[in-house]
Amino acid sequence: MQLPSQFTLIRVVAPLAIVMLALTGCGLNAGPTSSPNPSESTQPTVEPSESPVQTEFFSMPADCTAILPASDVAAMAADGIILLAGPGGKYGNELITEPTPEMVAGGISCYFGVDNEDLTLLRVSVLVSAVALDDTSRATVIDDLTTQGLARAMDERGDVTFGILGVSEGQTTANYNVIASDSWISVLSSDGGEAAFLAIVSLANAVHTANYS
Repeated sequence: MQLPSQFTLIRVVAPLAIVMLALTGCGLNAGPTSSPNPSESTQPTVEPSESPVQTEFFSMPADCTAILPASDVAAMAADGIILLAGPGGKYGNELITEPTPEMVAGGISCYFGVDNEDLTLLRVSVLVSAVALDDTSRATVIDDLTTQGLARAMDERGDVTFGILGVSEGQTTANYNVIASDSWISVLSSDGGEAAFLAIVSLANAVHTANYS
């Protein structure tokens, strides 16, 4: 199946056979989407009463080779999943026909998946993005994700999160966003359900580990 236009990976005539389904609710300025709340065990529903004191700071990764810790990249590689596209990826940006909302906001988006000699058969497993934010852009991102109807909560660090399990009609992929005081980290999975959601929450935490100090 083809990715929606904002997530098209490759400029070819033939359709892209890809495991990502319609990634509705994952970009800025998208319309509201059906979004059941994840279970309490996966998506806390406690709202922060005040902004947490910032004790660490985001450093924008130079390219996609630095967006995750080496251990996570190695674990995916063991399953045949490599960095296909995005800066530093095997195919760089040449396969990305339109920027993601995170790229438009000044960040990077990194497509990890299964390679194939036939470029029309690349299979993307996860899309990992990171964006540096200031107060103005942070407010815009929060407003847009709220409009999409994603489940809002707070993680253990006190950062605002927006997510969806991806098991409802019209939204079959898991989606998780972390909005810290100075960054937006998002991870989208080609799969939906609680297992996929937990996996992308773990990847989002890994992005935080790799890029905060």
